[in-house]
Amino acid sequence: MKPLINLKSRMFAVLLVSCLIFSIPVSSQYSKKKTKRSYSINNSDNGKTTIKYSNGKSRFELEYEGDITLSDDDSDIVAISAGGYFDLRKSTFGNRRRIVIESDRNGRLVKEYYVGRKQQSFSPEGKKWLKEVLTEVVRSTTISAEKRVNRFYNKGGIDAVLEEIEQIDSDHVKTAYFEHALAKNLNNSELIKVINTSGREVDSDHYLTRILVSNQESFLNSEVATAAYIKASSSIGSDHYKTKVLKTAIKNGSINNDQIESLLEMTQDIGSDHYLTQVLLTVMKERDLDSQNTANVIRLTKSIGSDHYKTQVLTKALGQRNISKEAYDSFLTTISDISSDHYMSTVIGKLMDTNFENQNLDRLLDIASDNISSDHYLSSMLKKLVKNNRLTDEQIIKVLKATRSIGSDHYASSFLVSLAPKVNSESTRQAYREAAKNISSDLYYGRALKALD
Repeated sequence: MKPLINLKSRMFAVLLVSCLIFSIPVSSQYSKKKTKRSYSINNSDNGKTTIKYSNGKSRFELEYEGDITLSDDDSDIVAISAGGYFDLRKSTFGNRRRIVIESDRNGRLVKEYYVGRKQQSFSPEGKKWLKEVLTEVVRSTTISAEKRVNRFYNKGGIDAVLEEIEQIDSDHVKTAYFEHALAKNLNNSELIKVINTSGREVDSDHYLTRILVSNQESFLNSEVATAAYIKASSSIGSDHYKTKVLKTAIKNGSINNDQIESLLEMTQDIGSDHYLTQVLLTVMKERDLDSQNTANVIRLTKSIGSDHYKTQVLTKALGQRNISKEAYDSFLTTISDISSDHYMSTVIGKLMDTNFENQNLDRLLDIASDNISSDHYLSSMLKKLVKNNRLTDEQIIKVLKATRSIGSDHYASSFLVSLAPKVNSESTRQAYREAAKNISSDLYYGRALKALD
């Protein structure tokens, strides 16, 4: 038995080692390190710009002043405005190089090249190195951005510009290129390409919002462009910036109700009750909504969790001119979600101040009876309902049944006394007496019956 045990042990050891050997390459094969990039820019009051950039392998620091002109192939600096300069320091795996280019009073360029701290002849080595590094530098800064955009556009149209933007890492620099491109008289097809590319290429909510807001009127000039605009805006993760885009668009007087409807679809991605409320209140304040968009606003209110914010929107919605039957149905469904007696009473009270249609009375009574637990708020709501509406006998009976939800003898008696003048038929008088029987106090019960007589 002993050799068998040793054999099993050796087999197990071989198997274990084999697993360890084969697991290491597989694990390392799929592990990828993300390249870390850092970018900072500082613009001083005297016109000097300082940029620091690092991508994990190399880094450069650039300081410049004045208007810099590049050669057509971005391989050289051919001009700098009088008094300006270009000072580039770059380190790659410990190898440090520097180029300083200054413009004298006559506009002539003086170029210096350093390796470490030692100055070397600019031509040919310095010139060669500048050619190698300049494309990376201009794609990491806004140097000559407008001229480069013009050059690409003149050669290959907006497609050439967008291809160059896709080679740029910094959202700050991408945004500058987008803005120079948008300053041109682009047709609708070109605008849509710009919208789609900005939504795909710009990661920063801040910069994407800047692009979308500053060119909103052009972006929203057609149904197709609006669809692209909404898609690009949906990539904004921040509720703050998404709200900024929406509010600016809503205030744009050139967009129509169909476009407003499309913009409202974007609010479904807003998670904050505060920001969603801001958008919905803005659209009701700034626009004369048609019945469909009024219904959309009321429907979207259902996703607001806060009773406070929900009440703000719903009470504002009741002031709209175009409220359809479907909107009223959606309204009643939405107020069922309000848990606060105070806010529910506020909304129902506002509803009864409008041209409230009596066919919704039964549903409203069910909502109030099922959701308002405070005897004070329920009795106050029922009093207002009775005061502001001409009720049929069937509706009066429905209201009397609702008083059974009032637990306080005081509030129940007070409400019945206020209702008594409208109780005239035998069927309503019988329902009144049945409702009064729920009052346990002889004093309050007597007051209720006396009011009926």
